[in-house]
Amino acid sequence: MPTWYIDITLAPPPTAAANMDGSIARPRRQSLLIGQRSLDVYNEVDQGPKFVRWIIGKFRNWGFLIAKHAWLAIIICLIISSLAMVKILLTKQANDITGYTPYGARAKDEYLEYQRFFSSSGLPIAAYLFIVAKDEGSMSRPDYLDETIQVLNFALNNITMYDSISGKNETFNQFCQSFCQINEPVRQFYNGYQILSDGEQNTRIKIQYPVSDMFGRQFSLQPNFFGVELFDQPDDAAKLLDSADGDSVLELNATRLVDPVSKITNVKSVKMITLQFRAEHKAGWTDAQVKKWEMSLVDIFEQRYNSKRLKIYAYSQSYVEEEMVRGGIIMIPYLVVGFAIMCLCSCVLVMIRALYMHQENGYKVILAIMACLTPLLACATALALMFTCGVRFASILCVIPFLVLSIGVDSSYLMIHEWQRVTKHMRETPRKKDSVGHRMSEVMAEVGPAILISCLTNMFADFVGSFTSSPEITLLCTGNMLSMWFAFIYQMTFYAGLMSIVGGYEFGSDEIDKNRMEINIAENRVNIARHHRPLTRQPSKFHEATQPIISDSLQKYTHLMTTPLVFVSICLAYLAYLAFSVYGITQLNINLTAQKLFALDSPLLELDDLRIKYQVPVYSMATVFVNTPGKLEDPARLKRLNEFVREMESINGTWGEGWGELGTKYFIRDYDVFQQSFGSEDEDEDFMDEDKPVTVHSDDKMTYREDELKYFLKWPEYDFWQGFVKLRNATNSTDPEAEELDRFFFTTGYHGEKLTIWTERGEMLRAWRKVVDKYPDFGASVYHEDGVYLDLIDNMPTDTWQSVLGTLVCMALVCFVFLNNLFTVAIASLSVLSICAGILGILSWWHVDLDPITMAAMIISIGFSVDIPAHVSYHYYQASIQEGPMSPPSSRLANCLSSVAFPALQAALSTILCVCSLLFVNLYMAEVFVKTMVLCVVLCNLHGLVFLPAILILLDSIRWACRPKGAAAQRPKLPKTNSRQKQKNAKVQPEKSSVTDRPEV
Repeated sequence: MPTWYIDITLAPPPTAAANMDGSIARPRRQSLLIGQRSLDVYNEVDQGPKFVRWIIGKFRNWGFLIAKHAWLAIIICLIISSLAMVKILLTKQANDITGYTPYGARAKDEYLEYQRFFSSSGLPIAAYLFIVAKDEGSMSRPDYLDETIQVLNFALNNITMYDSISGKNETFNQFCQSFCQINEPVRQFYNGYQILSDGEQNTRIKIQYPVSDMFGRQFSLQPNFFGVELFDQPDDAAKLLDSADGDSVLELNATRLVDPVSKITNVKSVKMITLQFRAEHKAGWTDAQVKKWEMSLVDIFEQRYNSKRLKIYAYSQSYVEEEMVRGGIIMIPYLVVGFAIMCLCSCVLVMIRALYMHQENGYKVILAIMACLTPLLACATALALMFTCGVRFASILCVIPFLVLSIGVDSSYLMIHEWQRVTKHMRETPRKKDSVGHRMSEVMAEVGPAILISCLTNMFADFVGSFTSSPEITLLCTGNMLSMWFAFIYQMTFYAGLMSIVGGYEFGSDEIDKNRMEINIAENRVNIARHHRPLTRQPSKFHEATQPIISDSLQKYTHLMTTPLVFVSICLAYLAYLAFSVYGITQLNINLTAQKLFALDSPLLELDDLRIKYQVPVYSMATVFVNTPGKLEDPARLKRLNEFVREMESINGTWGEGWGELGTKYFIRDYDVFQQSFGSEDEDEDFMDEDKPVTVHSDDKMTYREDELKYFLKWPEYDFWQGFVKLRNATNSTDPEAEELDRFFFTTGYHGEKLTIWTERGEMLRAWRKVVDKYPDFGASVYHEDGVYLDLIDNMPTDTWQSVLGTLVCMALVCFVFLNNLFTVAIASLSVLSICAGILGILSWWHVDLDPITMAAMIISIGFSVDIPAHVSYHYYQASIQEGPMSPPSSRLANCLSSVAFPALQAALSTILCVCSLLFVNLYMAEVFVKTMVLCVVLCNLHGLVFLPAILILLDSIRWACRPKGAAAQRPKLPKTNSRQKQKNAKVQPEKSSVTDRPEV
């Protein structure tokens, strides 16, 4: 952030008191401040806001104190920051998959309900293997199916979990209690395919999609087979199925080719097969062991399993969290790159400034490097404090050091520049009370309040952001807020102490030069008057060489900007920019998935593309938890439950439709079949009869008996339903072992080509919830795996504009309190809105989605988007006072830009160079922060140095054109000398000797 100086001196009143040496008393300097910018205004002693004068007095006293105890402050800060680094290194990263879900979002409650059902005694196992062919062909080829079964068998029988109760390492087949047969459809499809492909004819085997039948037992292929292409007719050969060796298998039937596979199954090809591994938590496990088992699955099949045919992707919540952690860790090495870039930039800028002020020495390099280290020490202290208080180490916190480094380093620039100004002034006007403490007090009085207000404005922005959006963004904003506060503390202690020590060496060097000059004067008996300032050093050659160039360039720019054709064209271009930005906002896409938090080389990104391509449009599954089923023995209650399930199955919309009963797993229907089977006298014959299908009762005729449920769940054909239901001890039974239905869940599938679109999936989720809400008596909750992100669609726009508005109000209040100028506040506020619109609009054209990460980057950016526009408008306003109402716009603009242009460009360069180190990180979050911060910096400078000057000049021209005729002529005409003298006495006029850091124009 830039370092600003406005040196405006009010001429002393005629009754001003004289000093003892006869000179006129110099007015006290006060600072009107915004951000990290010092608006130095010379007022009379008793003028100005009382609290501003109080703040300045406190910082002046602090300057003396820190100079006296510099080493103590440095040692304490180093000890604290060292302990903080140890705490950070010992803290493990922990991410929450629902961390980006907005506060109050329904999906958060739905996810908790999902967790509660499956993890009543601890974390359950929930892992998946997604298998595709390396040649992108069909997975239904015999060799590919055979290897898939080998993968399944290996996962079931070779990856173990230690049970502390039994003291044994158990395989999945040994510890699994429910959902053990969830992958049997894949195995049975392969077995049936093998039997039928051998030429054996068996009418009891029907290998069909979506439902197959093996010896009277039906199973659905929908949860396991994706990217399925079917034969239109049994003899359709529009697309041939490759054999294992890659040759086509064809038969000649009359005059057409017939694929023999069409005689076996209606499945022409399968692009992806999914294997699921689910198991409830056992008492002898720990959550760490569960995560280790899931990660073992990932390690074996993604890292160590070598196959010529198959490409295997593993997925589990543990893997997602590990990838999120890796995404944060990979940013840390690039912090070294950013730090090195920033140090180089800092050294170059500080040395250029020192050359310009003729104060170059080796100590400036130390100050320049430590200026970059100070924000990092503060950041470490803030994060360690958070972790000590129990806050988890989320991966998004790894971006904070980059932000604090790019923003906080400018406070050090401000202190260095002010020290150089004070040193130059002391050299020109030597004082007997001059000391390091005195110089430090002057520096603190000038820049201390400026740094404080900058800290407060950034903290206000983060404070607002911490109460909006989601828990993860709250962590980011809270961490950044604390880091900015500690950066201020370290600036006032560690860096101020370091400057005092370095300043002591410079002060000693000045004293040596002074003594040498006094000795030379005494030896040569030269009588030099006080006003000749004999101890002032010669002007810097670098200053003398660069000052004309800078002044000439600035003068040409101001003349160009005040040309009517130019400033009118710029205003029209600004309107086009607004239209471009607003239209981009209307096209902004709202989207966030956990995959955006992974490194760009993560296998989970490839898997997500496969899911969107093959799984989501064909089988998007709703999991409905029924927490209060009630007494289903009551026919009316059972009928209402069946109506609920039917309505869920029949949901449709522009996004697609449900699969109906084919895509539903609802235990009551199988239970009804179970009852029919045992209710038949010829039970054995019914099961053995190949031609007689089992009759399924209609919903109206279904019956339910609580006492038979436990037998149903233990029956080999239906034991897989144990994972779908939860039982409890019967309340009104004399049998202590009697159980009754406590709660259960059912699943149903949906399909639609538009489901690949994020907003369409959001519409589907809302349709589910609408049906669930119609049956509140069941205490139902619907869960979707992307629900924690789909709720962002409705929350994100509201959260964004509320965050921007809240931050803008805080900024406006700060500006008004410290500037007390409504014109400046209005211009700054409108500029912030314009910059925010530009950031969002251009990000939309840049194919960046609106998500919590983008919003967090915007909130942090707002903290310094107000600075440059506020200073340009304020400087231009003050220039109209200094130069007088009759002054030309070119003179006002030159006065304004002489203070604003260089520090604005300096801040832009340092900030961009620092955040661009994140470009080396293959992470979406890093990419968003780079784009947002660079856009903010560029738009701030574009507004401050191009758009705002053109608009202000245009307003001046319009106001001048609308003045009453003859108004100018009615003004008293005075001689040029008298008019200039009157203006000098009546208006604010800069004192040439005190404006040491801007060129004369």
